[in-house]
Amino acid sequence: MPRLTVFGHPVHPILQAIPASLLPASTTFDVLARLGIDEEGLSKAAHYSLVFGLLGATGAAATGILDYYEIKNRPVRRIALYHGITNATLIGSYVLSLRRRKDHKADGPALALSALGAALIGLSGYLGGELVYEHGVRVGEDHDGIPGAS
Repeated sequence: MPRLTVFGHPVHPILQAIPASLLPASTTFDVLARLGIDEEGLSKAAHYSLVFGLLGATGAAATGILDYYEIKNRPVRRIALYHGITNATLIGSYVLSLRRRKDHKADGPALALSALGAALIGLSGYLGGELVYEHGVRVGEDHDGIPGAS
């Protein structure tokens, strides 16, 4: 599979910043709206942050899948699988949260689903960090040219 790069840099770490920032921001806006601070404005901000975060997640997921298939080291690939499953679960929780909203406002279950998604972003970030910082995935290649094996 082709490696997606922009000016020599992997694309997945660039695109992951969109959902990693917008999705927890939507949860924060929901919490503030529930506390009665500009409920209408913050509910709309939460809604649109959620929508654009989910759109960004599609690009991050697609490039993450391409990176996954580049990993030949089985134990490292297993960590990448857990990272992907965590991401799929958190995206699912945010999608369900979006579907529960009425007039851009999150009810109790929608807020709980968003909170779950925000918590899972932390776990996903930990696993992604382990892939990069512990195993060098997409950082370099070993002496045989195998990515993520170093």
